[in-house]
Amino acid sequence: MTDYTYTLLIPLIPFLVFVAVGLGGHKVKPVVSGLIGTSGLGISAILSYMTAIKYFFSAHVAGAPYTALKAFEVNWLHLTDKLTINLGILLDPISVMMLVVVTTVSFMVHLYSLGYMKGDPGYYRFFSFLSLFSFSMLGLVIATNIFQMYIFWELVGVSPFLLIGFYYEKPSA
Repeated sequence: MTDYTYTLLIPLIPFLVFVAVGLGGHKVKPVVSGLIGTSGLGISAILSYMTAIKYFFSAHVAGAPYTALKAFEVNWLHLTDKLTINLGILLDPISVMMLVVVTTVSFMVHLYSLGYMKGDPGYYRFFSFLSLFSFSMLGLVIATNIFQMYIFWELVGVSPFLLIGFYYEKPSA
């Protein structure tokens, strides 16, 4: 079995971009925050392509079914001896393909938004929210259990709310 621990970086990079641009985006030129967000998603997309190639071509024995594997797992809450909640990354054929789809579409949206949001006063805030949305979708795709899926499902719900409410100070919106 090959090592897939680097897949932790795929959702982690958009989360770090969300935090960095959200906290420090107002201190740099707007285009810099957009480039940080776009390049972060570009790196996540490249890592997801590498994961797909590795999963579908390198680690697969011809004729055998694809196996689900946990690339990363950490014990998050240890409530009792029999009740623990883990967080991790589950890779199976569907989640690997969805990693590719989500990172590719998110990268394209980030790339388009570089020009579309040009001149907007909340440029950095928009890219921060967009990175949170990407992180949420990636977390939903790689969830190892129902609790982790619920957390990311709620984040996927909050993210469009933030993006839709982006123009809260415009009366026309």
